[in-house]
Amino acid sequence: MDSDFHLRKVQTLSPKAAKIALRILDADPNIPTEWILALRPTLVERSSESPSFGTTDWMTIAAIESPAIRRFTGPFESREQRHARLWVSSLRQESRRIARSPMIGSAFGALE
Repeated sequence: MDSDFHLRKVQTLSPKAAKIALRILDADPNIPTEWILALRPTLVERSSESPSFGTTDWMTIAAIESPAIRRFTGPFESREQRHARLWVSSLRQESRRIARSPMIGSAFGALE
């Protein structure tokens, strides 16, 4: 994982976007645990001043989980919700890319 890139991006997320990203990060079984442990503290700190989720926030979370419904939720998505969705999407893409690479197993590669 390019941790510097993702940590810098967390700092640019609004508190609401960080809260949405944190919710998705905690629920995604495909993101490696090492990544979650590295990113979660920064997301928690960034999201600490966020208000409660509203209806459109839940719609964004649903669209992240089920991309097929994004065409229905897209018109209601705010800039901060879009930032959260794109941040999570980039993290998931990198996770899938790493899973396909020959160094599967841990952050240090497969132990033999």
